[in-house]
Amino acid sequence: MRADPDLIRRRFVILKKAIISIPLLALTVALASSWQTAFADAGDGPAAVDGPTMACPAGMACPAEADGPAMACPAPSLAPLRKKTPDRSTAPITLKTNEFDAGDAQVAEARGKVELRRADQLITTEVLRYDPKTETVTMPGKVKYKDSVLHISGASAQYNFSSEGGSFNDVDYGITGSSAKGSAAEIEVDSGNHSILRDLRFTTCPGVDPEWVLTAKQLELDFDKGVGTAKGAKLEFFDIPILYLPYMTFPIDNRRKSGFLYPFFSTANDNGFQLSFPYYLNIAPNQDATITPRYFTYRGAMLTAEYRFITRRTGGALNFDYLPSDNKTGELRYHYRFNHDARLSRRWGSRVLVDRVSDDRFFQDFSTSLAAASRQYLRSNAGITGGGRYWTFSAIADVFQVVDESVSITNEPYRRLPRLALDLDRPLGNQGLRLQLDTELVYFDRDFGTTGSRLDIYPRIEWNIGTNWGYMRPSVGYRYTSYALNRHGQPGDTSPQRGTEIISFDSGLFMEKNRNNGIVQTLEPRLFYLYVPFKNQDNLPDFDSAPFTFGFSQLFHYNRFTGADRQSDANQLTLALTTRSINQRTGQELWSLSFGQIAYFEGRRVTPALNTPLDDSASPFIAEFVLHPTRRLSSRVSAQWDWQNSELDVAILGITHRAANGRRLGAEYRFRRDSLDQFDIRYYQPINERWKVLGRVNYSLRDSNLLAAEAGFEYNSCCWALQMVAKRYLRNRQGDYRDAIYVQLLLKGLSNIGRRSAPLFYDLAD
Repeated sequence: MRADPDLIRRRFVILKKAIISIPLLALTVALASSWQTAFADAGDGPAAVDGPTMACPAGMACPAEADGPAMACPAPSLAPLRKKTPDRSTAPITLKTNEFDAGDAQVAEARGKVELRRADQLITTEVLRYDPKTETVTMPGKVKYKDSVLHISGASAQYNFSSEGGSFNDVDYGITGSSAKGSAAEIEVDSGNHSILRDLRFTTCPGVDPEWVLTAKQLELDFDKGVGTAKGAKLEFFDIPILYLPYMTFPIDNRRKSGFLYPFFSTANDNGFQLSFPYYLNIAPNQDATITPRYFTYRGAMLTAEYRFITRRTGGALNFDYLPSDNKTGELRYHYRFNHDARLSRRWGSRVLVDRVSDDRFFQDFSTSLAAASRQYLRSNAGITGGGRYWTFSAIADVFQVVDESVSITNEPYRRLPRLALDLDRPLGNQGLRLQLDTELVYFDRDFGTTGSRLDIYPRIEWNIGTNWGYMRPSVGYRYTSYALNRHGQPGDTSPQRGTEIISFDSGLFMEKNRNNGIVQTLEPRLFYLYVPFKNQDNLPDFDSAPFTFGFSQLFHYNRFTGADRQSDANQLTLALTTRSINQRTGQELWSLSFGQIAYFEGRRVTPALNTPLDDSASPFIAEFVLHPTRRLSSRVSAQWDWQNSELDVAILGITHRAANGRRLGAEYRFRRDSLDQFDIRYYQPINERWKVLGRVNYSLRDSNLLAAEAGFEYNSCCWALQMVAKRYLRNRQGDYRDAIYVQLLLKGLSNIGRRSAPLFYDLAD
């Protein structure tokens, strides 16, 4: 065969254009996988529209580590993160073929094992023709393309350079490193920025008979606008149609797009069946909203919405639930929450939080957990905060809404309008001396009882003498508190005040011993002496003071009360000891034991209202033991023993275990004399690589009452997963229970359908 070298060179340059243009097929098919962004997770508000496919179902208690039996899914593994594609712009292009005819013929033709390669891109076919007259590349036989992201094949293809358009027939495609795959009867590319796919199929299930498949009669992709338009879209699960959309649009790149998300549902004995249809609204690059119409068969229609915004210096969100007429109560029900944070300057910031509800029983009727149903207060506040090298300042006003009918009017919290606080911690020289100052000015307001302002100032000098084997911290301070009160006709001093010295001495040693087995054993004794003279405070109001819950940290605190209305008197010495066993190689703490007690040299005369002075010679003995014998097992035992009355005040016993097969066990017993006696057991058990069961029981022994319980199962296959959990929990003080069922279906590579239940073990949740 004779050929003109210049003609060969010119036509080969044209063929080089082909390998640049033909991968538009790859781009087109890759964007077909953008279906997964069209069905973002609707479980808890707007999800990222370009979220990656997850190997572990969202909301299910999948182990964070590779524990448990591995699922025998066909290679490649499910949906790994895509690697960054190489730079192809400067990569050389090569053509390899058995025969190449570019002579006097009108059409240049490459025949026999034709390979066009650039960087990671490879096109293979048996025959490739180029017609310079029409500027058309034709591959009449099978054509294959692959790169680091995609692998596709088609029965035939052609591309026209002048119109920048082409068509590809009977295309099968897959995503490299994933089980995501599909097909299309025909793909048309127009001007490189517009494509149409006909008779599209997409799934992430392996095998020839997938459990779920997404089909569409036509899919139009507009790359300039970043929008895909589907007609006749249908989702089938085990050959059963579960969703049909005659027309829909969705984003095909990282640009957000307004549209419906998947519906979710649940059922409960007091609310009936709930069905919700969330709609995601893309307002601006820095603003979005999710509007969710909800319907309860027992209560009626509710509207839920979330609006979010963010700027360079601010951010915030507005959430609300609105039920115009509850079928059960006949009343308007609502809850709204607005928060806004702003950075005013490098040192200053502001925060606004408004949280309000229509009635006391809203959370009892519409919450999904015991913790949410048992809320007592809603706090709203607004203020500014600032700070420097040695100081912090805040000016905050806050109000409270009581949502627990058992809270009497005399126990409602005060509004603080406002609260000003300045804290200072400044070194004095380089010998360990520090000046510390806590100041607070608050105005307390309430509809019942005494109101007024309170000024509290607590300056002190601390000397920190420290070495690598121990420390001493003597401290001397004076706390002054004064009031300007409105007694509202009640007798009493309107401007009482209190001033008292506070002297403390804190010291400790750090001793350790290295054993031959690489274990370090420490011994850390600590002494803390506190002296505060008694000041009569019976004439002072009680705005926000209450006794601290006694625990290990209270052994070393200068006050037994919260707030500033009560300053405890003290002449006491705390003796405490901590010992630890540490693996020197890994730094892991194998176990630790801490115990301590306060010895009182004088009776404590400052007590809550109407209480008699305390004359115990010693506090309860506190001990805490934490054990980590292995990486998978840990336990904790904590107790407070009253020697004088020979009775147990507090006890906590907990254990957690994570087995190699993924089994998780968490058990905790909590006891506090005269108030609490309950246990909480959580269990998660993989049966095999596909089936898992879970359960939880929270029971009050003191009240002989079930607080919360749940049981369920999870099924996890290579391309879909199902979780079903039944829950029962106490929702009010009258002893009413909520019985609910949560179902979540996850189509891997697509999205979730249904509402997920809260995870048993949060360290295993997504």
